[in-house]
Amino acid sequence: MKTVFIACRLLWKRKLANLALILQVLFSVITLAQLFVFVADHVDSVRAVGELPYENAVAMAVYDYCDPEQTRRQVLSSPQVAAVGEVYLGGLSFNGVYCNLAVYDEAIIERYTPSIGQGEWLSSAPGGSARAEAVVSGELGLQVGDTATILLPSNKNREIVVTGVLKTPAQYFHPSGAASPAYFSAEMVVSRDPAILLRAADLDELTGFGAPVSLFVFLQPGTAEADAGALLDEWSRYGEATPMESLFETYYRNAEVMIGLGAITFLVFLAAAATGVLGNNVIQSMRNRRLFTVYYLLGMDWKRGVLAEVIRVGVLLAVTMALCVLAGRYGLLMLEWMSPLRAVLFYGIVLLYLLVMFAAVGAGFLLRLMRTDISTSLKELHQGE
Repeated sequence: MKTVFIACRLLWKRKLANLALILQVLFSVITLAQLFVFVADHVDSVRAVGELPYENAVAMAVYDYCDPEQTRRQVLSSPQVAAVGEVYLGGLSFNGVYCNLAVYDEAIIERYTPSIGQGEWLSSAPGGSARAEAVVSGELGLQVGDTATILLPSNKNREIVVTGVLKTPAQYFHPSGAASPAYFSAEMVVSRDPAILLRAADLDELTGFGAPVSLFVFLQPGTAEADAGALLDEWSRYGEATPMESLFETYYRNAEVMIGLGAITFLVFLAAAATGVLGNNVIQSMRNRRLFTVYYLLGMDWKRGVLAEVIRVGVLLAVTMALCVLAGRYGLLMLEWMSPLRAVLFYGIVLLYLLVMFAAVGAGFLLRLMRTDISTSLKELHQGE
């Protein structure tokens, strides 16, 4: 009991220093959470973009003065074209959650498969069934095999059956921006909002959906580069046509730079925060060592001093970790931007970080405390006299 009292006395005697230490660690953890989400977000975007159909594919942003359907027919008339895909976008409210509604035609479904957490991707079977196939995001609370009725943009109800649930965090093909290498970004073709994904074959009409912002042209396998270039020149009268590989190469270069900068910033800040926290903790340990020397002269066993230091470090570690959990519960650690698995991983990093900050310094202090003889401690206590 006396040992616990000594540890509590040490904590209370330097309460301001301990409070500053805890707040310093907490602030560094909050900043680390932001950097963690930044890096994870860009890694997710790279993965999602990599799932998009890009082999022998051309993205064409049709000019406003051109009719999309007529442009589609003109493009399909070329023998080098295997198919032209379109994505129709809309929105609806389902179970109180506003979500995107994306409808893919057969050409897209056959060449694109997002990451599925449960079930399977939309099939390319003929339409006409009583229930439309649907792949949904997990936020909607639906499971594979569930049925529901949704209101389409045409104000008509359509019954759906869930065939798959997107992997968390949900990311799916949602082309909402023009395709141009100069300003291409993942947000133009990928969305993370709650969604219901359908097949065009299961809908009688697409009234109310927004017109596709881009046509996705899939060339025949083995099309020569010269022939593909000639087609791009020919289609330039209808819109801005860019090979998907060119778009992705530009995006990957930019993403690598952003991820690299984020990772470097993460490591630099981690090192800076660790230096500050370790410095504060080392100063306290040195002061405690001088204090334990006095206690030793008064008859206290070294083992009791070691135990008191263990209790002091343990209390600081527990209080700081509890405050980190509390900060996460109130949204300061951006946990809503992480999947449950990533949240656990982040808390694991935080725990390891705290162990290094507190336990490493404490272990070094305890080793010195047990190995240093009393004469050395007395010299340090009297500043070498």
